[in-house]
Amino acid sequence: MKVSNDVTTLIALFAIVSPITSIPVFLNLTSSVSKEKRRIIAIQTALVSGLTLFIAYFLGDIILRLLSIQMDAFRIAGALIIGAIAWSMVMGKKSSAIESSPNGAAVVPLAIPLMAGPGAIATVIAIGNSDVGVVRLADVVIILILSLLTGLLLLTAAPIARVLGDQGLMVVTRIFGLLLLAIAVSTIISALSSVFPGL
Repeated sequence: MKVSNDVTTLIALFAIVSPITSIPVFLNLTSSVSKEKRRIIAIQTALVSGLTLFIAYFLGDIILRLLSIQMDAFRIAGALIIGAIAWSMVMGKKSSAIESSPNGAAVVPLAIPLMAGPGAIATVIAIGNSDVGVVRLADVVIILILSLLTGLLLLTAAPIARVLGDQGLMVVTRIFGLLLLAIAVSTIISALSSVFPGL
């Protein structure tokens, strides 16, 4: 059934965007700002990631073709950014992104490439191309629901931090940093394997 396929698509996209695993990154980047500013950044991140996925759905394939950008190159570029953030998390270093431009952190690296990253964008482009010349309402609703879930999870990040405490948050941050680093390396390996099948 089509409804079953739509639910599967939503679950798959949620797993790829993975806002839950982005919570430690969000808390790490917003540790020096006020609660109100953190809420604003959470909403901005959800909006930007949702808008990015909408653009990818409607125009992604066209943009990549016009710029002659290979998807594998896009995936590697995103993985390098994620890897840099993950390394800072593992080593317990503060990122300078939020200090130099608090609003900018909502765009890079939170929305792009942590949430609306190469994997999510590639998936959305594939969904947009699955029905040639047709924009399905269900696809639009799926992206909207995903954006709402992302915003809700980030808005509840502060209470999660209070429950975990400083030590717990430090442990979780390092664990997820290591996982993000592994994801970045896996993405690069996958992209290189696609470009060089003989590897």
